Amino acid sequence: MNTLTSLDTPRVWIGCLACYNGGDLTGDWYDADTADLVTPADLHGRETEHEELWVMDHDNFHGTITGECSPSHAAEIAEALVGLSDDDAPAFGAWFSEFGSDLEPHQWVDQFRSEFRGFHDSEADFAREWFEDTSEEEEKARLTQWPFTEIDWERASLDLFTGGFHAEDAPGGIYVFMTR
Repeated sequence: MNTLTSLDTPRVWIGCLACYNGGDLTGDWYDADTADLVTPADLHGRETEHEELWVMDHDNFHGTITGECSPSHAAEIAEALVGLSDDDAPAFGAWFSEFGSDLEPHQWVDQFRSEFRGFHDSEADFAREWFEDTSEEEEKARLTQWPFTEIDWERASLDLFTGGFHAEDAPGGIYVFMTR
């Protein structure tokens, strides 16, 4: 499996909250998978009495973080993202924002992989592919003969997406997930 490229590695800008609250912006960019290891001394270049660090900006999290967070939370998400391919990371971001927050971090990637059903052009496209992949040959033949000369995949997808599947918008199509 290809993992995220170095250009797509999640990064965070970690700042010192005491400095920020005092009107100074003290911080730096770090690879997010090690964000939980950054200390106040790392930011200040010396020992300090300041204790609280906070992620104030971030890159390449594919929608899994939408605002500020703790360095440990950013590191947990980055660890999950680093184990995914460039193609799966955006889908993971869509899944995470919808379903991931109620799970423990060690469950995220496995649960995502068990629920992700791929990228598709539309719900109707998924319904057609799902039918072709899961139906017996006799059923396919029976449903493509008269009087069923053409299947309305838009209508067929309504049942699928109200009874077990969920779609999230993606550039140029949708990500499909099995619902719990």
